[in-house]
Amino acid sequence: MLGRLLQTPRRFPNVFSVPFLSTISSTPHRLCSSSSSSSGSTSVEHLTEVREPNQTTETTQPTATISIDRSRLHNPIEHSHEPSSDSELIKHLKGIIKFRGGPISVAEYMEEVLTNPKAGFYIHRDVFGAEGDFITSPEVSQMFGEMIGVWTMCLWEQMGQPNRVNLVELGPGRGTLMADLLRGVSKFKNFTNSLHIHMVECSPALQKLQYQNLKCKDEDNIGRDDDKRTTSMLAGLPVSWHATLEQVPSGLPTIIIAHEFFDALPVHQFQRTPRGWCEKMVDVGEDSSFRFVLSPQPTPATFYLMKRCKWAVAEDISKFNHIEISPKAMDLTQAIAKRISFDGGGALLIDYGLNGIVSDSLQVLQISVHT
Repeated sequence: MLGRLLQTPRRFPNVFSVPFLSTISSTPHRLCSSSSSSSGSTSVEHLTEVREPNQTTETTQPTATISIDRSRLHNPIEHSHEPSSDSELIKHLKGIIKFRGGPISVAEYMEEVLTNPKAGFYIHRDVFGAEGDFITSPEVSQMFGEMIGVWTMCLWEQMGQPNRVNLVELGPGRGTLMADLLRGVSKFKNFTNSLHIHMVECSPALQKLQYQNLKCKDEDNIGRDDDKRTTSMLAGLPVSWHATLEQVPSGLPTIIIAHEFFDALPVHQFQRTPRGWCEKMVDVGEDSSFRFVLSPQPTPATFYLMKRCKWAVAEDISKFNHIEISPKAMDLTQAIAKRISFDGGGALLIDYGLNGIVSDSLQVLQISVHT
């Protein structure tokens, strides 16, 4: 048993308890520990049996000595009690990397930074508008939301004017776009009476802003399992919130709107090397700062890279040494197409960027300024 334990590269405490070595001798004893090391990484600890001063035996027995080679055991970095300037989010990210025993993908790093429940960028504050970190089109002019409202009503007419329709917005921000849309179509009662608004939003802070901007009011939902029904006073429509598109009820014709939503989804980045495409990962360096490293072997995201390359011309791929993909965007697009094919409806997805292979789109904005 002792031999098996010593050959296993696991973490052990520096001092073994007496019961661990109790099978060596049935005579009560204590252990003294001393260690020696060479110039390399080898560390050998000697555990020697020392008899108590008052202990007597009929015959003198040789002292038992055990040599333990710790050279292959993991030596953790010493814990420091010095104050750290790292934020809670940085500590959390470093904790994930340490727990995993290796780097994490750029996508996982992004997801934690943006939507971590405790310290995510979008979770606890308003990041939009002149006082935020960036401005989107609905915040510039109400005409943007009104024009999308016209498109939505035209699509509804092309669908045959169904009596019940799910109107879904992905990543509604402050709710400005939806508020302008509802104001613009509020006089067309046949259309508005058919709508149930579904806001897909994971941020509690932004959900509150959307609630306010849509002039929502909670009412008793008599005769239903739900305790309350939330209604937008802008057009008298029911409003529901969901964390993901999958939580939006299916079975009804669905109109989906997404404005600058896909460009905020996490991305994986790959770099061309002599051994092929390697994923860029985020690790913690010896100076305790984040750094990029390359994966030593294919990662799960490589499957999506292969799929993306199939859609591109080989000549275009050969021009790039870096490629960026978003598996979440690819899966979400497929989910939207599948829902519309089953339930009917349409989708309007608005984003700004290249219509082709993306090399590196990562950027950081603070008060609308690149940092």
